[in-house]
Amino acid sequence: MRKLIPFLLVPFLLVAIPLATAAAGADEPAAQPLSLRQAVDLALRSNTQYRIAAAALKAARAQVKQARSAFFPTVDLEYSYTYQNVVSTLVTPLGALPFAPNETSVPLAALHYTLYDGGLSAARFGRASARMAEAEAAEQAARSSVELQTSAAYFDLLAAIRQAEVADRAVRLASDHARLARQRFDVGLVPRADLLAAQTDLANQQMQAIAAHNRVTLAQSALDAVMNVPLGTLHTPTEELSATAPAIDLNEMIATSLRSRAELAAANNAVAAAESAVKAASAGRLPHLNLMLSDGNAQPVLTTGYHNQFSLGLQAVWTLFDGGYSDGAIAGAQAALAQAKLRLEALRTDIELAVRRAYADYTAAQAQVDAAEHLVELADENQRLAEIRYRGGVGTALELRDAELHDVAANQQLISAKIQLRESLVRLRYEAGLL
Repeated sequence: MRKLIPFLLVPFLLVAIPLATAAAGADEPAAQPLSLRQAVDLALRSNTQYRIAAAALKAARAQVKQARSAFFPTVDLEYSYTYQNVVSTLVTPLGALPFAPNETSVPLAALHYTLYDGGLSAARFGRASARMAEAEAAEQAARSSVELQTSAAYFDLLAAIRQAEVADRAVRLASDHARLARQRFDVGLVPRADLLAAQTDLANQQMQAIAAHNRVTLAQSALDAVMNVPLGTLHTPTEELSATAPAIDLNEMIATSLRSRAELAAANNAVAAAESAVKAASAGRLPHLNLMLSDGNAQPVLTTGYHNQFSLGLQAVWTLFDGGYSDGAIAGAQAALAQAKLRLEALRTDIELAVRRAYADYTAAQAQVDAAEHLVELADENQRLAEIRYRGGVGTALELRDAELHDVAANQQLISAKIQLRESLVRLRYEAGLL
């Protein structure tokens, strides 16, 4: 009796599964066509990490402008007003003289210019410029990362849709065979076991189709999340699953990656910024020379009124001892420079390794597509012959189901191989810095 339970469930599944599938998609809005370029553009406009990188680049540019200001003189307008309630007097043989006016109005315009600061301003400007270049590289890296994530989600959705189509095709084939088995059972050509087996296979294919369509829904949500659009928005990918696989030279890809990878450019700029930091720290050991020009009212002590006075000043400061502050700053900057150079060297190795891995995956994906296409050809022919044998009464239902299962599996493998080829090409271009 226990063995009959699965067969008793078959009629229920034959009715319930199609109804559930229809109910699930009854209220779904129409899917909008979406190209890969459109998906990437949407993601770039709304991706949080990319917007953070863009904001950091804007801040770095402002810091460069701030550091550049040290090369220009500063002009100050000053004004002071003083009122004294009690005016002191100076007693002399000639009588009492005012010692200070009770009102003092002193306008002043002053120009300050640093003639030499030991290279401090130049080092700060160089460090800010290097950090700006580093921020530009980080922004480019964030852009490439968004393109990579969006491409992966896009092709995952495309694969899920194609696999769901294969699952629907398997359902149609199983339905035809269940109908044929019913006809042959009714005229006494096959035993009841063949009919139940065909109905069970149909129910199984319907359940797999439901799972395939559920993967499409999940892939839709994953793509929506990457693009930062409302979850549940439906899209129909317009890219072709099959694409020409261009011939790629590994050595050329490695050389390109070492020139184009944004992370490597950022690491190089980090080294330049660390070198500027060493120069800035070393400036504390050198003299500083400042020039000042001023013109304005210089209030004499004994007389009131406006008295214009022009002054020119030159200031030189050389700190001979600072308690080891400059030595500590230089040592810290040199250690940071050594770390930046080591990170750059390690990054070069990591990038080359990533390119080699992506290239190996790409070549393997090409071979898998060729093998999967040949497998589909064989499976299609085998399924066709099994269909002819079964309808002619020569083949068995088991032989036909095996041929159908192999054909469905072969088509699914071909879809996976083609998607893997597209994704591996995107990954290789990403690792080479070509996105």
